Amino acid sequence: MQRLIALPLLALVAMPAVAATDWQIRHEESRLGFTATQQGGEFDGRFRDFDATMRFSPDDLGGSGFDVSIDVTSITTGSSDRDEQLPAQEWFYFERYPEASFVTREIRAVDGGEFAYEAVGELTIRGSTHEVVLPFDWRIDGGTATMEGRVAIDRTRYGVGQGEWEDGDTVGREVTVEVDLTLEKGAS
Repeated sequence: MQRLIALPLLALVAMPAVAATDWQIRHEESRLGFTATQQGGEFDGRFRDFDATMRFSPDDLGGSGFDVSIDVTSITTGSSDRDEQLPAQEWFYFERYPEASFVTREIRAVDGGEFAYEAVGELTIRGSTHEVVLPFDWRIDGGTATMEGRVAIDRTRYGVGQGEWEDGDTVGREVTVEVDLTLEKGAS
């Protein structure tokens, strides 16, 4: 009998104090962007359309996770000449690969770094998938949260910028992905 009573108590002890919460992105206050280089000068770009299922609690990292879908056809870089080239087969190849994604496998806390957390997941661009570790901060203020993070990737691992663009002389190979989100509690 004592054993039957102890089992539910052990289950309660093992549960996190606060389960991961569903968060919705406030798109008008958020940015999913990047910084890259062309002919030695930096330029910024962004994806206007993206969606995500976001679950997070600092007290339940095991129950936390992100599943992000990016409409790559919504890319803008502030240069019409550059933007006209991005749908081409050498770059994002919109016709075949209109979406990219980032799906986490693990969220973990880190000590002593610039950011408090890391999201370990699979980034897929142009059908090419590689592990990416995204360092980020998550701040909660009542029913609102902000997420800020950034990670450098090599665009050529994903087949972005092929042929004459692959060597990195004209367009740098390293691209810094930047996440700056405002979210609110709620069902996703």
